[in-house]
Amino acid sequence: MRKLLFGVGAVLALIVGTGAVAVFMLARSGGALDAESAAYVRDSVVMIASDWNANELWSRGTPRFRQAGTEQDLRNFFDAARSSLGRLLEYRGATGQATIAITPVGRTMTAKYDAKAIFEKGNADIVVTAVKVGSDWQIEGFHINSTTLMRGLIGAHS
Repeated sequence: MRKLLFGVGAVLALIVGTGAVAVFMLARSGGALDAESAAYVRDSVVMIASDWNANELWSRGTPRFRQAGTEQDLRNFFDAARSSLGRLLEYRGATGQATIAITPVGRTMTAKYDAKAIFEKGNADIVVTAVKVGSDWQIEGFHINSTTLMRGLIGAHS
């Protein structure tokens, strides 16, 4: 009976030890992943929104992002954003984080950030969703939340 209990205890200790190591490794890589994804979002927002560069966003987009509309649709929308908001004056940082999902299919790394930005004619929150593909990040979603932009769009269609 002692041998059985000792064997069960050893197996449980091995499982707990392996779990602790896995949690430590995920926490350690999670911090690095957050820093990496935050830097990618910062660079992307600045490069895209500085002068509303549709080509920059299109080239950083995932295939799924590009299937949601055409490049011309994006150019038209960015023309409206440029007209309503103007050029980017200041990137005020972003809040968010990266996540790792492990499924039977594999590991998926995503990030979602809400970036604050000041433009010539108003402010905007830009919500960026990114996916890590191989060693590179790509943009899955780029949503602009701005009352200034909405007023400009409504005024343009009135």
